[in-house]
Amino acid sequence: MNSEKTGALVLAAGMSTRMKGYKPLLDLGGISIIKRVILSLKQAGADPLILITGYRGKDLREHLQGEEIIFVENLGYADGDMFGSVRLGLEAAEGRCGRILVVPGDVPLISEDTIKKVMESEGRLVRPVCGGNPGHPVMIHMDLAEGIRSFKGDGGLKKAMESLGVPIEEIRVEDRGIYLDADTPEEYARLQQMIGEKNSSGHIYKSEKKC
Repeated sequence: MNSEKTGALVLAAGMSTRMKGYKPLLDLGGISIIKRVILSLKQAGADPLILITGYRGKDLREHLQGEEIIFVENLGYADGDMFGSVRLGLEAAEGRCGRILVVPGDVPLISEDTIKKVMESEGRLVRPVCGGNPGHPVMIHMDLAEGIRSFKGDGGLKKAMESLGVPIEEIRVEDRGIYLDADTPEEYARLQQMIGEKNSSGHIYKSEKKC
């Protein structure tokens, strides 16, 4: 295992049932939502990138052709259990990196700076917090992966992390992008409204705004 590497796990298996359209491929400022997520992670230095597909997985693979991504298919995507995708991704990450960032594929406005701050932490479980609200990416040390994968209760990744008895380090950021997603047309419209801002360094979007 390359214990120095921090990989990223992007969850994109869902069916976009509340959105009028397939969320990963929706345009946001000239590129798709999923490409925006992947680009931010790459710019921050995450490697390898693991993408969990399911619904319209073939379309997603074709859209991302040429990207250095490890694709993992969640055959049980129709049950809507995102934690199942987390389990698959953690299994795929074994031996590839020492830590892994977990981020849903519909949270596209996390700033590169926020991702870097999370990656710089030495904690074993880490998440950013803005205005008291926790968000993504969550970073997990790979020595905790098996404990998370074996969690059988309800509550998804959050409860699985809490069940380990390991302190969760919270990184305070001024970045609403950590919790702004595109689950509904209204939320997508809000992201579109925000996307026009660019910073002087040429990053696609600077989401660090007061929470």
